[in-house]
Amino acid sequence: APPEVRTLTLTYVLAGADCIDVAADPAVIAAAKSGLDAAERIAKADQRSGYRRPWLMVSVSAGEDPHFRKAEFDPAICPKDCPHPCEKICPVEAVEFAADFAGVRRDRCYGCGRCLPVCPWGLIAAHSYPTPIDAVAQQVLSQVDALEIHTHVGEHAAFKDPWQTLQPWVGNLQIISISCPDGEGLINYLKDLQQIMKVPESAPGKDLKASAIALKTKSHHVIWQTDGRP
Repeated sequence: APPEVRTLTLTYVLAGADCIDVAADPAVIAAAKSGLDAAERIAKADQRSGYRRPWLMVSVSAGEDPHFRKAEFDPAICPKDCPHPCEKICPVEAVEFAADFAGVRRDRCYGCGRCLPVCPWGLIAAHSYPTPIDAVAQQVLSQVDALEIHTHVGEHAAFKDPWQTLQPWVGNLQIISISCPDGEGLINYLKDLQQIMKVPESAPGKDLKASAIALKTKSHHVIWQTDGRP
């Protein structure tokens, strides 16, 4: 929820974070910016030397990705004597069994997955609902400093199509991060993405075997994030 996003942003910035990564949602971005503004005011009031406003990053998905999932279940098939542990464990009160509503409120659910294993009958599932790339490009990228694209080995078409939509909007970004879990064919896949993104072959650090590599392009850095799991 936006108030929690603001509080977490403020907390992480004051703890020394250099970049804040949030969902590509205008309300979430506005909340994060409010937290960044509050941290900047505190830093100025405390006369902190060397303070730099952290970058604000948004994440999008090229293909299926658990970062963009939401819980779902049909409350009509829930046993009447169920104690509803899913409702009790939800940290944002997205699961409700009230007189006027029963189920998952999608606008609150952020896909933490806590409710899935506690359902005694296994009735809860998670489905991906990534923000449409067109909406991200037009409404979001002009408001942030960095972009993270989540992908998986072999999803060339799923990456190429959204990249073509995003490319005209990425010129002012400081960082583009490509996040891909480790797996067979990883290095060749990342090299293919390098060609799709038209990263110059002469760029320094082109050995993609390292876990994170920064490649300087005309206007931003590309980070290849291969940390094993999303």
